[in-house]
Formats: sequence, structure tokens, C-alpha cells
Amino acid sequence: MNGKNISKKQKEHDAKMNKILTITGLGCAFVQLIASFVLIVMLKSLDVLPFEFKLLIDILLVLLCMVTAITQRWIIPGIITKVTSILMTAVLIVGSVYINITNDAIDKISNTYTKISNMGVYVNSDSTVESIYDLTESKFGILGTLEREDTDKTIAMLEDELEVNLAITEYMSPVVLVEALVNAEVDAVIMNSSYLTMVTDMEEYSDYEMKVKCIFTYDIENYIVEDEEIDEDLITSDDCITIYISGIDCVGAANVNRNSDVNILCTINTKTHQVLLLSTPRDFYIPLSISNGVKDKLTHAGVYGVDVSMDTLEMFYGINIDYYVKVNFTGFVEVVDALGGIEVYSEYDFTAHHGGYSYHKGMNTVNGTQALGFARERYAFPTGDRQRGRNQMEVIKGIFNKLTSMEMLTNYTAVMASISDSIVTDMPQEVISELVKQQISEMPTWDIQTFSSNGKGANEFTYSMPNYATYVMVPDEEIVNQAKAYLEQIHNNEIITIGE
Repeated sequence: MNGKNISKKQKEHDAKMNKILTITGLGCAFVQLIASFVLIVMLKSLDVLPFEFKLLIDILLVLLCMVTAITQRWIIPGIITKVTSILMTAVLIVGSVYINITNDAIDKISNTYTKISNMGVYVNSDSTVESIYDLTESKFGILGTLEREDTDKTIAMLEDELEVNLAITEYMSPVVLVEALVNAEVDAVIMNSSYLTMVTDMEEYSDYEMKVKCIFTYDIENYIVEDEEIDEDLITSDDCITIYISGIDCVGAANVNRNSDVNILCTINTKTHQVLLLSTPRDFYIPLSISNGVKDKLTHAGVYGVDVSMDTLEMFYGINIDYYVKVNFTGFVEVVDALGGIEVYSEYDFTAHHGGYSYHKGMNTVNGTQALGFARERYAFPTGDRQRGRNQMEVIKGIFNKLTSMEMLTNYTAVMASISDSIVTDMPQEVISELVKQQISEMPTWDIQTFSSNGKGANEFTYSMPNYATYVMVPDEEIVNQAKAYLEQIHNNEIITIGE
């Protein structure tokens, strides 16, 4: 009798446990199904996978959920699929988190159609003035023509805040304006912070940055007016995308107007799978798109906005530029560090003036600040700015190689966060998605060719610094024509080979 009771209780216990295991398994399958659905939705939102890849993933995820649910009829297979389901759900959750981070980063950096003028109020460094409220009865200096619209907006804001009419004196050059401040002709000046960099770039005024201090900043955001029509007179091709890469070295938003120290045209031929990186020296002496034929340094175009830099290079090389990518090189340090460092090839043994880091001929493993020193150096080389452009392209290649390596996965969240803080582009998210889809579906090997325009140093007057001769690089027409020939070849789907 007792044996029968024990047997009956054991059966009831076993039945109860089986029921619990079945319910638990079905619960795992349900949670796995929800996690799968979330991943499917997020993949659709990110839209970087070709249709056949997405369809295969969708079918596979649904089948795995069905297998987990069906196998709960049996104890041993059910236990195996429970464990598998829990692990699978964890992978799906992690995958969804990574996709969300990627989506947020792309959304943050893409579709940027604004530029920021960083206007500042400057006084002498030894002045007792600490805020704009100490300047209600002071004399202000401004630039009479350059950036006048943004200057007037700043004046109006200050007058409204201080409830006074400012005493204004106009000057026709950034150098004269800063000199007027240093020589106490005025108590304060209002100007775009980039103009101070223009002045201190000149050797005879290099110490002026120490002679003035900024007590107030005002950011003015303007929309970039884009010409959506393709200029048929300029080089273009359905198989090519040309991206202007602009590198600025400042603290703050990447879309702030600033001298562009890096000016690289990246032309990608999606048919031949070649990439041409064309570097143009920052001091190239060419007409800006807004200067009515008056020549200026290319770097100064960035002060008026990335659109002016793009238009200027379009005019100079006779090529349509599709998009821009603007990199804040101060923030770029964080990107390299998040990647765990990169490898760059140096053609010389040299020591950088910025940071004092040393590099040897051959491959160098560098962290963020070392990479920045490598990219900025020009004084250590016989060819100066041209070699700097080549080094900058090496840094871009180093970052690209690290981004496409398995090591990227170990620091993914940090890398994406740093990228979203230091890069902006007007490239729409759908264009980025199409490029990624093509890479995934075709998995091509890209042949990256690099070329640098060159010229001879001279001292000339410029549009932005009238009446003051400053160092410029006069383009070498033969080398520029060679650059134009390479651009035409890659657009004609010809394979280009650039010798060392």
C-alpha cells in the first residue's frame, strides 16, 4: 500500500516537474521570440543588410523559436534547447543594443546641413575685464566686411543683453583688428574665433594668442544652402561617389566653422573598387568660391563654412563633390584611443613639434595624441605641407583598417560614441546604408591609391588677410593637372596606378 502511494506521489511529482519544465521552456521560447522580433525591427530600421540576408535571418530566428517550443515535449531535448534559448536570447539582446548604438551614431553624424560661426568677444590678456557686463561703456572693434552678417547678429544680441548701444569702430583686416586691441585703440573686439587663428598662424604675430583673452562666446548656426543640381560641366559618374574630408583642430562641435587643416577628396568607384585619396595642401593659393576671383589660402575657406571649402575645390579640380565628412581632430584623438591605437606608415624618422613624439621610418603603432602629432607635423619634412597631407592619408588608412578588424568589436560602444562626437556629414543615412549593403553583399577588396597636389612657397596677399602678405603655396600646374587626370580616369572606370 505504501509502495503504491509512493509510486503515485512520484508520478504526480514527475508530472508536475514536466509541466513546470514545459512551461519554463515555452516561456524561454516566448522571450526568445520577443528578442528576435526586436532585433528584426532594429535591423529593418538600421537598413544595412541586403534583402536576402535579412530574409535569411528572419527565417532562421523564427525557426529557432519554433524548435525551442516544440522540443519542450521531451525532457532531455527540452533542457538542451532551454539552455540554448537562454544563450540565444542573451546574444539577441546584445545584438539589439549594438544595433541601437550604431543607429544612434549614424543618425547623429549624418544629415548635418548646418554650420556654426563661433563669435567671440576678446580683450587684452592683462585686462581686469572678466565679463561683457564690464564693457557697457567700452569701445569695440569689428571687421568691416568679413563675416559682417554674423558680426551684426552678435552686436544686436550684446546690445539687447547690456541694454546699451555699443561704440563700434570698423577695421578692414583681422591683423589690423587684433593690433588695435593689443595697442589699446579699442577696449574689446568682436570676431569669429577662427580669425584669431589666421593672425597667429603668421610668424610675426604668433604670440598674439597669449596677448588676448576671450571673455564671451556666441554660436550662430546657419543652414548650408546646397545645390542639388549636378553640374554637367564638372566631372561626374554614376559609379563614383566623391567625398570631401575636412579636418579641423578645435574644441567643440565638429560643424563649427574653422580653418581646415585637412583637405582630402575621397573618390570611391563602386564598380572598379578603387579609392582615390587626393590631398590638397592647406596653404594652396587659389580663388575661393566667395572671393570673386581673389586668391586665398584653401584653409581659410573653412572659416566661411564647409560648403565654401567644397565649392572651392569643385572649382579648382573641375569635379562634382557629392558629400562632405568633417572631422574634429581634437575629438579624433578619442576615436583612435577607443580603437586601441592604430598603425601608420612613416616615410621618415622625425620628431613632431606638437607633443614632441618621435616616429621612425616604417610602421608605427600610435595612440590618439601620437596620431594627431603625426597628422599635424609639417616642419620636419623637406616637402612640408605635402608630406603632412600624405601622413594624414596614412592616418585615415590606419583608422579604416582598424575599423574593419575584429578588434573593433571589443571596443565597439566606445568607438561609436567617440565617432558620433567628432564627425559630422551631410551624407543621408540611406546612402550610408546602401554603401554598407554593397560591402556586405559583394565583400570587395578595395584598392586605395593616394596622391598629393604640390606647389612652391611664396608670400602673397589674400582675400581674408588683405594688405598683409602671408605664406602661401602657389600650385604646381603640372602636378595639379596630373591630379585632374587621375580624377578623370577613376570616373571613367579606368584602373589607376600611382607610383611612389
